[in-house]
Amino acid sequence: MRKLPLYGIILSLVLIIPFASGQMFEKATLQETATIFYDQKFSNSIIVSIGFETTDNNEIKISDKIIEKINSNEKIRSIVFTNAGECVIGVTTEEQCIMINYDYQQLKGDGGIRMVQDSARDMSNELIDELNETFGTDTKFHSTFIHAADDANILLETSGAVSGRGTVSATYIMQKQATDFLFADLAGRLVSTDIKESKGFYDITKKMAENDSSIISVSILRNGNSNLFMFKVATEIKNDDLDISKINVLDMLSINEISRSELFNERNVPLNTVINLIVIPNEPSQINAVATHLITDVTSLENISKKGWFFTSPAGNKIDGKFLFGQDKIATSNEVKIEISPWDGQSEIIIYTVENIPKQEEKEYEFFEEKESDNNNQYILLGIIIAVGIGTALFYLKGYKPKH
Repeated sequence: MRKLPLYGIILSLVLIIPFASGQMFEKATLQETATIFYDQKFSNSIIVSIGFETTDNNEIKISDKIIEKINSNEKIRSIVFTNAGECVIGVTTEEQCIMINYDYQQLKGDGGIRMVQDSARDMSNELIDELNETFGTDTKFHSTFIHAADDANILLETSGAVSGRGTVSATYIMQKQATDFLFADLAGRLVSTDIKESKGFYDITKKMAENDSSIISVSILRNGNSNLFMFKVATEIKNDDLDISKINVLDMLSINEISRSELFNERNVPLNTVINLIVIPNEPSQINAVATHLITDVTSLENISKKGWFFTSPAGNKIDGKFLFGQDKIATSNEVKIEISPWDGQSEIIIYTVENIPKQEEKEYEFFEEKESDNNNQYILLGIIIAVGIGTALFYLKGYKPKH
């Protein structure tokens, strides 16, 4: 069984996020995302991530001093804090990391690897004290790591968007802390009171942090002269007999329904709450049926006003779908079920929905109760979690054009 190394966490952070304007619907700065990643092909695992992304540092509070230092140095790509362990080669599972990530070519200049390593360490030493204060940590320098692999990129088929090549990480470490402890501390330091009191996704994130196998990450991504801030909790469920034919995404969160945060009450923000499902099958596959409305065009306001699934990749070697809440506050377990079947790569893709399943085929497309999967949890794919989180942020931040 192939495992992807955790240095994928750095490799996925080179995305440049475009901003949209002129939307007919309101667009909040905060996005809440639950990501369910089924990897049947490589790791036989289900990776569950839930958290928040924002472009407003009043919602995830990073000091102006740190932001100014990041934005004044064009070589910096991102900063990541995580208790995942093994963030780069030589870091153990019992350690946690702060990684300050740079563009290799910009660091190299006319020098060689020694110049790259020295430059990364020198610049990072000017930031690490403020970062330790922000995260409540006491990390010490470990190493400067130059990434040369494209594992996350290859797995997600996102060449040019998620790539490890050309990234340099100045890595600082300390003894690992439990996720429930870190969640309480970091949420108290970084997450706004409005988010913490909004229930919904925040309460699920808090509950997930109590799982002994969960991990936490806080990321700051460069976006020109602005930033994207991410606060996430994740866990991995190993299952050597992973079945993707019938998926209920809420089962993986151990809940029967999920509600939007009360922060969005009375606000018309259909793209600010997303359930993101990504499936890497061991053979080409297709979405066969969904238990709700199928959104075929996110440029239509009437389409995204109704809860349902939108698939950016409905078939092939990767399935990528996003469940939107539309005008509703709650999505139930029965509404987020989907079926997947093998695909020959040529046949027309027909997706059945509750609106169009033929009467004679109701039994065939009767939705299911999914079997419980093995809870032998690991977290070797944190880089993938962040990658798909960024992908969801991209979906939101690109926005959509109203239909005239």
